[in-house]
Amino acid sequence: MGVSTMPNFSRRIFLGATGIGAFSLVAGVPIEKAMAAGGPQTPALAALSGTTADASPAIIEYLRSASGAIVLSGDYFLDSVIEVPPAVTQLEVTAGSRLKVRGDHPALSRTGTIVYREQTPATMAKGKTAITVKDAAKYKANEYLLVAGDDGLSGTGDRYGYLRRVTSASGTTVQLDKALPRAISIKPRTALVSLAPSLTITGAGEILHSSPLSSTSPLVRFFATDNPRLIGVDLHDNGATGVLVANCRNGLIDCTIRDLADDEANGRFGYGVNVAGATRGLTVRGTISRARHAVTTNVGPFVSVMGAAGEPEDCRFEPVAIDCSDKSVDTHRLGWNTTIVPHITGGRGGVQVRADSTRVIGGTITGSAGPGISVNPLVAVAPVIDGTVISYLKPSGVALLADAPVIASNLDIRDCYGVNIVLASGSTVTGGSIVAGGATGVRFRGSGNSVTGIRLGSNVTTPFTEDPGASGNTFTASTEAPGALPAPKNTALPKVGGTAQVGQRLTIDDGTWDVGPLTFAFTWLRNGTPISGATNRTYRTYDVVSADAGAALSVLVSAKRAGYQDASATSEPTAPVAQGAALVPSVAPVVSGTAKPAGTLTVTRGTWTPAAQSTSCAWFTNGVANGTTGTSYKVRSSDVGKKITVTVTAKRTGWQTGTYTPAATTITA
Repeated sequence: MGVSTMPNFSRRIFLGATGIGAFSLVAGVPIEKAMAAGGPQTPALAALSGTTADASPAIIEYLRSASGAIVLSGDYFLDSVIEVPPAVTQLEVTAGSRLKVRGDHPALSRTGTIVYREQTPATMAKGKTAITVKDAAKYKANEYLLVAGDDGLSGTGDRYGYLRRVTSASGTTVQLDKALPRAISIKPRTALVSLAPSLTITGAGEILHSSPLSSTSPLVRFFATDNPRLIGVDLHDNGATGVLVANCRNGLIDCTIRDLADDEANGRFGYGVNVAGATRGLTVRGTISRARHAVTTNVGPFVSVMGAAGEPEDCRFEPVAIDCSDKSVDTHRLGWNTTIVPHITGGRGGVQVRADSTRVIGGTITGSAGPGISVNPLVAVAPVIDGTVISYLKPSGVALLADAPVIASNLDIRDCYGVNIVLASGSTVTGGSIVAGGATGVRFRGSGNSVTGIRLGSNVTTPFTEDPGASGNTFTASTEAPGALPAPKNTALPKVGGTAQVGQRLTIDDGTWDVGPLTFAFTWLRNGTPISGATNRTYRTYDVVSADAGAALSVLVSAKRAGYQDASATSEPTAPVAQGAALVPSVAPVVSGTAKPAGTLTVTRGTWTPAAQSTSCAWFTNGVANGTTGTSYKVRSSDVGKKITVTVTAKRTGWQTGTYTPAATTITA
């Protein structure tokens, strides 16, 4: 009995454009010679490039006659999976080439076999390399086994299982190359794993789905393959996984994967790389963006008699993950001895640990909208977390959310909102620092936790809190404070609003900064010099005064945030400040007195807005200045029958001059 068909793991979209190319498929020669060979080697295949015809049969037929390293160039539609035969060890998809899947199947696949052998008579013990079988003569040194049983997660069909090499077999004892991390006691079974030969898929070409939402299959599939390698290729636009690696030994995924569907309501989970089954020793690198998870682990595909068995083991995940729609790196419940080095930016979360014996070592998690590292309550063997930098998490802001015991050290938590560390029970946190961000350092939700030597920034006004009923927790902060973070960066200068004129009110905005919220102070500058009485204001307005006339005004904006060095930015200067509008009388000047020869006329100076610093008067006879100034005029005999007027002039520095002339007075005999 052999392996069943591979399961479908649902995923995502983003339509790719179609390109045209006329290229070559060259077999049996080194890559550099094949690329230099030039024109097409099979006219029938070359004729399919750039058309809508199905190129699968022609490619399959050609690969069957090929061996070693080959080069595939062109723009092809694939209506069926290309199962790369064992004789082909390297397949390059050249720059500008594209393989476009039509239908629900992978583009490329390498497949070995897993065949059930027997149910063994005794429990396979945890921590032991020896298993008891019925007849060791059936087993050969250096062959590979899948050892599994019905032990697994309660309430699921997921079963533990491990890929092991036989080192020796004698009597009823088979020695394995590595001890089992878990006991297998319920119907322990073995299956022969015939690993397909190593295949390296490389190049700068593309593999995509022409109609992503119609797909539930990975773009590239490796099943029971020795040392599978996928390097450099750009995988994108699929309704499912980018790369499925199941029950494989070693290998490297180091390519670009992007734009995979994430529609949980319709069962689509766009994993960049899905590491499944008893895959052992795989490394995942590359850049993976806009997927549900950049990397995840899962139970193995269904194998006849063995069931859905297998737990990824000894794998290392260190991709650059960008804007994933869920946790960027997520180990599902099954998984053992996984090492994660995160390089995560954005997305809905950082690392989610659900597998046992996981290590999160170093790396960075920046700008995610969920917890930086979360540990699921089901985790039975505490993960080790060391030296990871977790920064700028919003809105939840929890850098470490431990719903199960963890062993954490040297976490560098920078400017995360909310409570920085949340612990259930039985966790140990040593060293590290919390600077900027949330005011609460640690929340003890449960009991028996220990936090020691953590350095707290000035923003941490509440070092820890303890939930009702929690007990036996210890907290000891370091006597040293962490260094301040670099000053916030101004990305758009503050702007002065309003009219630059004496008597007007100006406003200043904050400008734009790369972090926030910030506390601002405003210093107004006259020709670059601080204005007395207008420094370090906490409000944003300034009333232009006479002394500003002719000067350019600007504002020095100081930005502060706890845990950061101070920052500042200066607005662009205004145009030279114009004089204020002309003074106007709020109480007009009034002329009174005797309008006859020898009589005296008197004028009041009035009240002016703004207040005049000086006023002057000039008297006129029939509109001609008669030489009299001051507030009184002695009527002359020659004035009889003429009109006497007076103009009051008001002045103030920085303002235009104001004048007012009361109604004329006619002189009578």
